[in-house]
Amino acid sequence: MIYSGDTVGDMYTIQNARQEQPSRTWISVGVLPPHVQETQARREAYSTKLLEAGTKIVLRNIEELSVVQAIAQLS
Repeated sequence: MIYSGDTVGDMYTIQNARQEQPSRTWISVGVLPPHVQETQARREAYSTKLLEAGTKIVLRNIEELSVVQAIAQLS
């Protein structure tokens, strides 16, 4: 299951899903919301928060997501 979200809460949702259904593969994808993309410093700070919350990759927008890219994060 690939789940994308733009908040730390979204990343925690995936952590909870992993605990509830550990037999499934869960891939979390963080997407930066527009309001944090104004400066490099804000992008980096928000990306760090998403990564610390468990996301595997952080994208600028959902259109950057490819299944191949997400699956590569499993290894």
